[in-house]
Amino acid sequence: MRPVTFTVAVAVLTLSACSAASTRVGNGPTPAKTGDEVVISDYKFVPQTLTVPVGTTVTWVNHDNAPHTATHRTYSDEPFDTGDLGNHAVFVHTFKTAGRYNYLCMLHQGMVGTIVVQ
Repeated sequence: MRPVTFTVAVAVLTLSACSAASTRVGNGPTPAKTGDEVVISDYKFVPQTLTVPVGTTVTWVNHDNAPHTATHRTYSDEPFDTGDLGNHAVFVHTFKTAGRYNYLCMLHQGMVGTIVVQ
């Protein structure tokens, strides 16, 4: 029984370490637009570039029927990855560090966006 407990504990710690500032909210009603939102529509991120202050929580909402991702992978700053977001799925990430965060949809070549954190 002990090896199972250890394996579960390691899995939980590994998953929680991926990004404490990111949350996949899931499907459901779209939250009210706050201005710190990126809408995924017609295979585009709208706005393509969003500028926000440090500490801002940005919300991505998928309004396409196709699944999409918003993925920023890096070793030097704040990585985030929405995973596959289905229609009306929501993902939020709080940016704690100033910088330029270029991201893309891993499923659709050419879908790119940028979050500028000042």
